[in-house]
Amino acid sequence: ALKFRWRKWYAAKHGLTEDEVLAVRPNLVMSSSYQAAWEKLFRYFDIEAKLYKPNLVKNKMAIDAKELVALADDKTIGVVGILGNHYNGMYDPVWDIDRE
Repeated sequence: ALKFRWRKWYAAKHGLTEDEVLAVRPNLVMSSSYQAAWEKLFRYFDIEAKLYKPNLVKNKMAIDAKELVALADDKTIGVVGILGNHYNGMYDPVWDIDRE
């Protein structure tokens, strides 16, 4: 649903036809500590991963919301917060991401 809604928005914003917008590859912004199943989404749904590498010492493997959202652009269909990464179980600050 994210990809189809984004296509309509992107086509209207940039004056593209439905066929022209199919050539534009959208992206998802998320932490590099994502679960491996996301790679199937990236590959099979033709979505680019824009990854933020969290700092183990500074924020204990959780993302910094401002830095994560700064990676978003017109081709971003979503920003993903991870609720319990598989390295240490740390939750990304979803409420902070939402505020940004």
